[in-house]
Amino acid sequence: MVDFEFNSQLYPYLKEMIMNLPNAPKLVMQALSKKDYNKEDLSLRSGVRRGELNFALCWIEALGFVYYTTSGRQKLYSLTPLGKKVYEEFNDLFHTLKEEPKD
Repeated sequence: MVDFEFNSQLYPYLKEMIMNLPNAPKLVMQALSKKDYNKEDLSLRSGVRRGELNFALCWIEALGFVYYTTSGRQKLYSLTPLGKKVYEEFNDLFHTLKEEPKD
């Protein structure tokens, strides 16, 4: 496993990025911290609607926190080593959800 050190410049950057994440990527990170999931199960476990799931995954994939492996037509999503480390380090931020307006 790769060991990531959050140096003095990287730590505040990651903290700010995670604080500004919408709720859906945070909920996906919470679910993936427990187990790897395909999209359907990830949607159910995270409580993120299928329509929002792709959007949520784009955020955390771009940050390098999540990756997927393909088996046939199915994608299995997992936390990257960086994603695991970030989730441990900033756990409280991933569990702090923003109040979103009601539709």
